[in-house]
Order: sequence, then C-alpha cells, then structure tokens
Amino acid sequence: MPRHGRTATSHIPVKPPEWGQLASLEVLDLRYSQLTGPLPPEWEQLARLEVLALRQNQLTGPLPPGWGQLVSLEVLELAGNRLTGPLPSEWGQLANMVVLNLADNRLTGPLPPGWSQLANLRRLALSGNRLTGPLPLEWVRMTRLVTLELSDNRLTGCYSPNDFPHLTNDPLGSLSTDLPHCSTLD
Repeated sequence: MPRHGRTATSHIPVKPPEWGQLASLEVLDLRYSQLTGPLPPEWEQLARLEVLALRQNQLTGPLPPGWGQLVSLEVLELAGNRLTGPLPSEWGQLANMVVLNLADNRLTGPLPPGWSQLANLRRLALSGNRLTGPLPLEWVRMTRLVTLELSDNRLTGCYSPNDFPHLTNDPLGSLSTDLPHCSTLD
C-alpha cells in the first residue's frame, strides 16, 4: 500500500518504446488498476489482441473508432469508467466479438444499426449510460445474443419480445431494458 493511504494512478502509456514488441499480445487485463486518461487509438495495431479488460478504472474520453480494426478481439470490458461520446459504428466490424461490456460510463448518442453485424456477440452490456434513440430494428439479426443490457439510458420507443426470441425464450437469456413492450393492433 502506498504511503499515507494515497493510491497511485497512472495514465495508459500510449507509445512506450516496447509497443512494437507487443504485436503478438493476446490478453491485456488491467482491471481495477486506477488507470486514468483516454483510450489509446494506437492500440488498433494490436492485431492479435483477443481480450482487453480495462474495467473499473478512471478512463476518460471517446471510444476510438479505429479499434474496429481489432478483428481478433473477442472480449472487451470497459465498464465502470468515465468514457464519453458516441458508440463507434466502426465497431460493427468486430466480427469475433463475444462479450462487449460498456456499462456504467457516460456514453451518448444512438445505438449503431451496424452493430447488427456482430454475429458472434453473446453479451452486450450498455446499461448505465446516456444513450438515446430507439433500439435499432437491425439488431434482431444478432441471433447469438444471450444477454442484452440497456437499462438506465435515455432510449425511446418500444420493443417486441418476438423480435428477440433468443433472449426471451432461452432459459439463460436476459433482456434488461426500460423500454416498454410494443403492442400490436388487432
């Protein structure tokens, strides 16, 4: 423990000299590390990265659109930071993504329709942000999705449980949202 009860914080090193040697890095787990500052756009060069866990730090700023090039990425944990700005549409290219957790940040703007291309996504956690607009109809194509967490946002409109049978009929399925169910007219 640091002296005098203080905790140490540090910025994420954007361009350390050894960065080029990390080209084969597959897992980077820095959860609960008291990191501060923005997410480095340069990390888009980590082409083999499969797991990036930066949960519960004090990271700020936008989500780097260039991270959409991290095509090997399967798990991205950024929950519990102070990230701001929109959800990058470019992240719809993360074809191998299985778990995407962006809950409890300060993210704003609409849900990107292009994220429907995340065909392998099983868990998407976006609760506790400031996201707005409707649930994109295109998201019904994410048929492997088992958990969708959208509560505590500023979303509008409604949804039909029939649109997400894999979430509502699967015993392991979970759909968490503040949106009302859409009613159909007879």
